[in-house]
Amino acid sequence: MNGPRHPGELELRRRRAGELTSAALAAIDEHVAVCPACRARLRGLDDEQRRFEENISFDRFAAGVERAARTPAHSPRARLWLYSAVAMAAGVAIVVTVQRPAGSPPGVRIKGGAGMTVRVAGAGGQRTARVDATEALAAGERLRIGYQPGGHRYLLSLSIDQRGEVTPLYPEQGPSLPVAGGAAEATRYLPDSLELTGAGLERIFVVLSDEPIQVEDARRAARAAYDRAGGDLGRLTRLGLPGEEFTRSFAKP
Repeated sequence: MNGPRHPGELELRRRRAGELTSAALAAIDEHVAVCPACRARLRGLDDEQRRFEENISFDRFAAGVERAARTPAHSPRARLWLYSAVAMAAGVAIVVTVQRPAGSPPGVRIKGGAGMTVRVAGAGGQRTARVDATEALAAGERLRIGYQPGGHRYLLSLSIDQRGEVTPLYPEQGPSLPVAGGAAEATRYLPDSLELTGAGLERIFVVLSDEPIQVEDARRAARAAYDRAGGDLGRLTRLGLPGEEFTRSFAKP
């Protein structure tokens, strides 16, 4: 006879992030109440988040130093990147939420927990951006992009706003970059914090792939996807690039 089904790592992380339905939450809590091993796993996730908050406090996360201010000539939108050396050195994990983009074609693989998370820092402290809805930002709030490679070797990130302007985030040009070393399931996060300026909606994408992708190819694919969606960011869930794509949506103040 098979034993009880233990919730997976992703399920426990989504429980911490408040992303489960009430029925799924009740089922996991019922199991955890009678399973010492899963209670210990859940405590481990709590300890992981506590270490993140202690080692990368809001002051350290949000302070940073100015890396660059890029204002494309064809757009009034300014984008400010902030670099946090302390955050790079902390070497702790953050809560990760994994989402397969809606409408992914059958050929896209899910490689053992690849995913994306975005941490938001502001005057009220830190929080994890929502997966299932647009995250409303307050003035001055900054973002940290995290990822879990799940066996993929390369990463790039870009954003697109409601006017269709595509901004490469990481890297800014050339091929996508190799992911940081370590276990496939370990969480990494990009070394910069980001402030989205302007107003309206904006989507951030992370693309994890097995081969490098040229940033310019990704930029063109993003613009083409925007056009196919009729300029509606709510319908823009996939860029059509090789690999796995993850996205979060933000409403700027």
